[in-house]
Amino acid sequence: MTGNFDHVHYRCAVCGATYEVTLDRFTCDCTGVLDLEFDAPAFPSSLVGRSHGLTRYVEALAMDAESLAAADLGSGRTPLLTMGESTYAKCDYIMPSGSFKDRGAQVLAALALRLGANSVVVDSSGNAGAAMAAHCARLGIDCVVVAPSSAPAAKLYQSRVYGADVRLVDGPRSAATTVALELSSRDGTLYASHVENPFFTDGTKAWSFEVWEQLGDAPAQVVMSVGNGSLFIGAYLGFRYLLEHGFTSRIPKMVAAQAVGWSALAGDLSHGDELPVADGIAIVAPRRFDQIKKIIDVTGGEVRTVTRDVIKATVASLARDGLWVEPTSAVAWAAAEQGPKYDDGVVVSLGGAGFKSSVD
Repeated sequence: MTGNFDHVHYRCAVCGATYEVTLDRFTCDCTGVLDLEFDAPAFPSSLVGRSHGLTRYVEALAMDAESLAAADLGSGRTPLLTMGESTYAKCDYIMPSGSFKDRGAQVLAALALRLGANSVVVDSSGNAGAAMAAHCARLGIDCVVVAPSSAPAAKLYQSRVYGADVRLVDGPRSAATTVALELSSRDGTLYASHVENPFFTDGTKAWSFEVWEQLGDAPAQVVMSVGNGSLFIGAYLGFRYLLEHGFTSRIPKMVAAQAVGWSALAGDLSHGDELPVADGIAIVAPRRFDQIKKIIDVTGGEVRTVTRDVIKATVASLARDGLWVEPTSAVAWAAAEQGPKYDDGVVVSLGGAGFKSSVD
């Protein structure tokens, strides 16, 4: 199953240059990040009778329904639990591979299929690698996961179980990216970066569509743990689509939650030699920093930071309520508790399962 993308192209977020969607294109010649540009028609007046996967929202996505269906593992329609009078938990930790990254991974795997790739390379500290490994296994496409040697063992083991070739790299997170780029230069290989490739972010838009259906409107505020921002950006784009087509009355205030000492958005990188307790968002230089900051500004959102002691306590507290999440997800919940309550809804993303990375 191969084919051209006549209706969609890449556009550089920095210089505005445009490119065709091809197997070897993942960044602009100026080194700027790429976004997707295409005309997305409105959903029909009713979605009754459609599946609860990504194909439910195919009008808003850049990928065709057939390719999405082929890569489907059951992602989506995760519960929205009422946790208070107006606070909700979006439980993406029960996704097929245990994290929110499954929606984006499904789209990237579908892209690999559509472009005729015979292998996929992804650099990841854990969740993105596991999600790509799972969806590549679904399609029978070889997957190489390049990870820093400091990545949580449980996440690396998960990728191996799916059949991925896991390669560990010493040094900073960027060292894994360097190796992944070298491997992706091979013919027939897709660099399936959840940071660089905007098809991943296109898939995460479905998070907003699910919340919209579950609430009947967009919430007043969304709180998410943010590292490289793939879900944060995708959620904003999803709500913007809904507003533009008249399905919702607003775009929520977007709140980015990060850990104290590991917050590039708050200008606090004072962690020193201390290892992060929330490893999934320990990103010192987010590639899409400017886009994340702009979303916070235009929605009237903010950045909130949480201490490691509070993160650990929040993991335990949520578990006692029956929600076992990894520390990265606990950051979002703790940050939500810092802020004001809204009668018309605060939705908190709990995006990673507790088995992924635990704390003592």
